[in-house]
Amino acid sequence: MSDASSGRRYCSNACRQRAYRSRSSARPDTPRALLPTPLDSFVGRREELAALAGLGSEHRLVSLVGPAGAGKTRLAVQHAGKRTGQVWWAPLASASDVVRAVYQAVGAHPLPNRSVREAVITEVDRHRRPLLVLDNCEHVLADAADLVSELLARCPRLRVLTTSREPLRLPGEQVFAVGELGLPPADIDVLTALRYDAVQLFRDRAVAVDRSFVVDGSNVANVVAVCRFLDGMPLAIELAARRMTVLSPADVLARLGDPALLTGGPRTADDRHRTLHAAIGWSYDLLSGAEQSACRRLAVLGVPFDLGVASAVCDVPDALDLLTGLEQKSLLVVDRAAGHTTFRQLESIRLYCHSRAAESGDLPVVADRVVDWVCSVVEPEISRFFPTPSAVLLLDRNIGLLDLAIARTTELSDWSRHALTVVAQAWTSTSAGPRGASTSLLHRALSQEMPASYRSVLTALAAMHHRVRGDWEVTRRFALESLAIERSGAGRPGTLARALEVLASAEAHTGNPAAAWELFDEAVALLRASGDKLARGVLLNSYAWTLVQHGFADLAAPLVAESLTLVRLLGLPHMLNPVLHTAGALALARGDFAAAVELFRESLEVGSEHPMDQFYDLEGLALGLVGVGSDDSRALSLLTAASVVRTRYDFRAEPYWQALLDEARSVCRSRIAAGRLRAAESCGERMSLPQAISYALTPAVADPGGVISAREMHVATLVAEGLTNRQIGVRLGISQHTVARHVTHARAKLGLRSRAQLAVWAGRHS
Repeated sequence: MSDASSGRRYCSNACRQRAYRSRSSARPDTPRALLPTPLDSFVGRREELAALAGLGSEHRLVSLVGPAGAGKTRLAVQHAGKRTGQVWWAPLASASDVVRAVYQAVGAHPLPNRSVREAVITEVDRHRRPLLVLDNCEHVLADAADLVSELLARCPRLRVLTTSREPLRLPGEQVFAVGELGLPPADIDVLTALRYDAVQLFRDRAVAVDRSFVVDGSNVANVVAVCRFLDGMPLAIELAARRMTVLSPADVLARLGDPALLTGGPRTADDRHRTLHAAIGWSYDLLSGAEQSACRRLAVLGVPFDLGVASAVCDVPDALDLLTGLEQKSLLVVDRAAGHTTFRQLESIRLYCHSRAAESGDLPVVADRVVDWVCSVVEPEISRFFPTPSAVLLLDRNIGLLDLAIARTTELSDWSRHALTVVAQAWTSTSAGPRGASTSLLHRALSQEMPASYRSVLTALAAMHHRVRGDWEVTRRFALESLAIERSGAGRPGTLARALEVLASAEAHTGNPAAAWELFDEAVALLRASGDKLARGVLLNSYAWTLVQHGFADLAAPLVAESLTLVRLLGLPHMLNPVLHTAGALALARGDFAAAVELFRESLEVGSEHPMDQFYDLEGLALGLVGVGSDDSRALSLLTAASVVRTRYDFRAEPYWQALLDEARSVCRSRIAAGRLRAAESCGERMSLPQAISYALTPAVADPGGVISAREMHVATLVAEGLTNRQIGVRLGISQHTVARHVTHARAKLGLRSRAQLAVWAGRHS
């Protein structure tokens, strides 16, 4: 038999029918319009869509995984809608039978004496390039994984896309994490902010309910703050933006802790997406009892935490499996920095879990666990001259827990453990604040009854606290109390040396240097006998710094050399900062200004882990630059920036050092032209401490010689006057975006790292 139209020959009608069915199944599919049809616009996610398209073309199983409200379903709709070929959409949110839901989605037909699963497989296998989307799999993961595994094995042309709050965990599965929308930094102008997806979404949804709404200079900071508080989660941002009918962005920001704020989604949305509370509750209800307890307890912390803290709070030997499970269910975010892993909850999830913790009575339990953890870190260290760097680093990384521990011990009047929590705070610092506890906190703790060993360490810390503020008589009083406790028979060389050291520095500055040298010598002898090399290095540096201030530079030199050797041999670069400062001060005292500049620059580089400790180094570098006579404008900017830090935190320079600073300022003001003088001081006043450190470490730039354009030079001059991009645009009649481009180009051509550096450069060259 033949088929004249195609030139084909067949042996029978049955053969012809089989060939027809084969050709039909191999034909390109015509997509069926089964995708959800959103009524509002799709905002952003351009990079995610491109990456998803590439991943989907290479792999047969892709899972969009993310927390509640991340926009997984919307991203899947957008991706599937751009695809050619047959697409099936199977919504599983309300399904209890996965196979039946897929059967209905693919339009399968009953087969005689065959199961529903076989009917699905038969229908799927008919198509050339089909895509099956399983939306919201988290509550039927096992059944979904079982079906997908069989479909992929028996339908070789099939590709599957799932959305879920955790992956299926099948071989070959590609997990595509759907996280926050692009978030702008906190301090940003309107035009730049509107380039970020989170701000675009807020504006789009706000305009949908209030056509008059605009993001402008009056509200951009609050809009950005709302988006950042909500971690860039699309559902949360949409719900917040819908409040623009009755609230301003500032009002929304002020009420973000109220769960009732993020409600009122579209009436057509399913119940889970009409309120953020319900969306997160859906995930929470799917957890095991242990996982729910962990979510509640970790929410009470309110800050990022590490594995050790999580184990203590959850009251388990090792919380690794718990944290792993919660991360896979998109209820924890993992952050990795400098080789250290921390975990955190998205703020919307944390607020929900915190409310559940309050209902379950977990708040005091968690506070007690935090107190236990803090005390376990501090207690072994209080008998040492100086806490081990590992203990300090551990406390620094978890500094956000200390306020909770201090508040809990105060509430319980547990003054012994309260003392340990105050000690922990005195040992810590952040990039935004100086090391140490507040004056009121130290004095309040010392007014309570506590063991003598705790009182000794607290009085020593109080003495150190007042030392950096120039209160030498108060320093001496607290140091004497600590020394009396240690001499009473405690038998702890480390803490005795600590009391001797702080008292020695006080004696030197209250008119009794001879007694100071005797106290220092006794402390050095104790630590040489103890074998604690780090403590000896720290003590020798303090001794040398005191000698330099009192005119004994030659006696200080061997102490500084030994201290530097010890700290370098111990491999603790961040501990070099104070020792290098003393070495730089010694070089200044000897008139070797070039060496001083190099030492202070090295100190700034190695001290980056605790930048709040570095204002001394900025001053030292400035003194060296003035001595060399190479860059007076830079020196004056650094002196001004350091002075701002001192004023903010009431850190008073020692008389010796203050005299050097005053003389350097006087020299700078006499040698800098009037026009550049104000620019240098203004730049120093505006720079943050990190910016000042970056500026100090940036090599000086020579005269541009035509490197930057006249317009870029004009813009840089206006930057030096303190004008914002918007103000410069108004002055020059150009857009804010164009101003930003000129600033960026000028910085790139001149090799400058920041706007502050450009301002100083322009002040020197305009």
